[in-house]
Amino acid sequence: MESITQSIIAMLAVINPFVCGIMLQQIQSGDNTKSKIIDAIKAMLTVLIILIIAAFAGHYILKAFGISMDAFKIVGGVIISYIGFQMLGSNKSNGDGNSDSKGSLNKLIMFAASPGTIAMVITLAVVHNKENLPVIAIIGTTIAVIITLIIMILMQLLSAHKKPSGQAMFSKFMGLIIVAMGLQFMLTGIKDFF
Repeated sequence: MESITQSIIAMLAVINPFVCGIMLQQIQSGDNTKSKIIDAIKAMLTVLIILIIAAFAGHYILKAFGISMDAFKIVGGVIISYIGFQMLGSNKSNGDGNSDSKGSLNKLIMFAASPGTIAMVITLAVVHNKENLPVIAIIGTTIAVIITLIIMILMQLLSAHKKPSGQAMFSKFMGLIIVAMGLQFMLTGIKDFF
């Protein structure tokens, strides 16, 4: 039970449910709450599928291509930082949420199932592998994705009752946090690589 709890906490830390909720609010700023909730479900279902595949096959795929976990962390950091920079530079306010909804939803999926998140699920799968089945990684990931989805839905429901006055500023602040997370991931990968 302790390993499952640690697995859930580790996955929640890298998926970052609150940032996912803020990204969804920014992406779908002009949409109604029902549409946001449907998009949250679609995004998290996609994330769950990606992470379960990574738990089963990720280690073998990286090994087949000769990619180390440290190099994967560096790439993950670059992608996360890129997403953060996009949030910092976004000037979207309201009413324009549907213009590139699918493409923007892909950015949310790329953040939640980033190379950093995939590296974490692969690590959990390798460390807690019983009879070639990454049970702990799959249970922890599934619960973390469900918790993330619940938090995202609650954030959408709460934002429907609030005025979006400080939302753009808060989104830019979270963009800054995401850039810092990405740089930290990159630096950790570089340090471990050498």
